Amino acid sequence: MLPKNEIEGFVKETLRDCLLTHDFSHFKRVAVGASWFVGLLGGDKEEQDLAYIAGLLHDSVRPDTEKVDHAEASADKSRGILEGFGIDSNVINMICQAIGDHRKPVAWESPLHQSVYLADKILEQMGHYVAFRRCVYVGECRDYRNKPFEESIERHFAYRTAKFGMGAFPQGFQGLTKKMMEPLLEFQDHLKRREPWALSLARFFFDIGREKSMLMDDAIRAFRPDGELAKKWKKETLAYMEGGKFREWSELVQVCF
Repeated sequence: MLPKNEIEGFVKETLRDCLLTHDFSHFKRVAVGASWFVGLLGGDKEEQDLAYIAGLLHDSVRPDTEKVDHAEASADKSRGILEGFGIDSNVINMICQAIGDHRKPVAWESPLHQSVYLADKILEQMGHYVAFRRCVYVGECRDYRNKPFEESIERHFAYRTAKFGMGAFPQGFQGLTKKMMEPLLEFQDHLKRREPWALSLARFFFDIGREKSMLMDDAIRAFRPDGELAKKWKKETLAYMEGGKFREWSELVQVCF
């Protein structure tokens, strides 16, 4: 039996010196999401458990820059961690393949291989939640150090949206991807129009990232929305963080296996 719980405990206790946007809460949500995607794609319980472990370890190395291939580095570090748990080398190879390829689309070989990419890119980097997460990341990322706040936020949003458009995801997940991209694109539009509520939200979470003053999830819960749109963004984000969106999302997926 895979030591899933033991690995989760190790990750929670050991991988602490991470970015605010790449802490244990992020690892856990990607693990849950990766396991969910494997189930949607027809994977069995063991494959779902492997995806869960891959999600826990996928950002075990995460520097504060986009200029380093953290996926490859995380796969290398994860290999050593998994060897320490006495896991079979073939199983380790499958987990590390999913970790090493989670940064960009490739020719996917199995549901497990694809699972971390889908969970990380659709669930964690789209939807209402990403308005908060992305602003924190820009604040803590050294690539934007000493650059103006608004310019940095707009540049990063535009870069990520261009990198992961609809074409970066399988056909069966186009409905889910479209649904998740809508609030992302909408928030970008609010920023471009310099709407006060959007700028206020972005500034608050950018400063959290720059100052590292709070854990990101704690900051989201403590955030006091200014106006109905800000309230909507927080409500939808909390629903995701608390695991309340999977039934809705399942109805948007059309996968044949």
